[in-house]
Amino acid sequence: MTTPDPHAISQQPAQRIAEQIILEGQVQGVGFRPFVFRLAKQHGIHGWVKNRIGQVIVHAEGSAQALQTFKQGLLDQAPPLAKPLLTQSQTVDTMAVDDFAILESEQASEAHIHLPPDYYLCPDCLRELFDKHNRRYRYPFINCTQCGPRYTLIKRLPYDRQHTTMAEFTLCPVCRKEYTDPLDRRFHAEPIACPDCGPQLQFYAEPSGLLTDTALALQAAVKSLQDGAIVAVKGIGGYHLLCDAQNNEAVLRLRNNKPRPDKPLAVMFPV
Repeated sequence: MTTPDPHAISQQPAQRIAEQIILEGQVQGVGFRPFVFRLAKQHGIHGWVKNRIGQVIVHAEGSAQALQTFKQGLLDQAPPLAKPLLTQSQTVDTMAVDDFAILESEQASEAHIHLPPDYYLCPDCLRELFDKHNRRYRYPFINCTQCGPRYTLIKRLPYDRQHTTMAEFTLCPVCRKEYTDPLDRRFHAEPIACPDCGPQLQFYAEPSGLLTDTALALQAAVKSLQDGAIVAVKGIGGYHLLCDAQNNEAVLRLRNNKPRPDKPLAVMFPV
């Protein structure tokens, strides 16, 4: 009888197990699914991730140690805007999966609702906005998974593009490539747009009429504000009334017209 080689035993592949992981909290509209995709690839995890209404569901297969490291990473390495809560992790049957995928959102389920708020412009988009060689140079509706409108354009959940006011804007080939690439920071950035396929600025005032060129419309709006006018800005999610905060007469006229005599008004500062 031969004695088993202990080194040979230790070199056998670790047993593959599977877990279903459910995360809640702030996990939609913040680039969480592509983050899970990249983390799974990093740790050799097979399976899939998908949105459920207000939740992210992960089917993960790998060794016990890899799964433990993966689950900890879901919390410790989450995107800056994400606030995940791991609410469930249970052992399930393995599936015939040899890779990791991002699946379509699951809609027919109990709602665990968290509405993602709007986010201010992130450093990456700010750099692109003022880069003359970038295709989104000075494009007012620039955004990615880490910034841009969320709450103001949602029509219904789950938070997917077809459920937002951006659904009517068909993505150009370049935006479509960004939107479908899990390694791109605009992967499933639902408000994704560019000057070729997204919304444009228009400006209307008497007696000049309608300006449809984005650059000219922006210039006209700025000039009106500088002249003490009140400008109504209609975005993809609602209206804002703007005036020059340093023009006392304009501020008083805005307060009288709303009417809002005492309640503080929001003030914007340049970045």
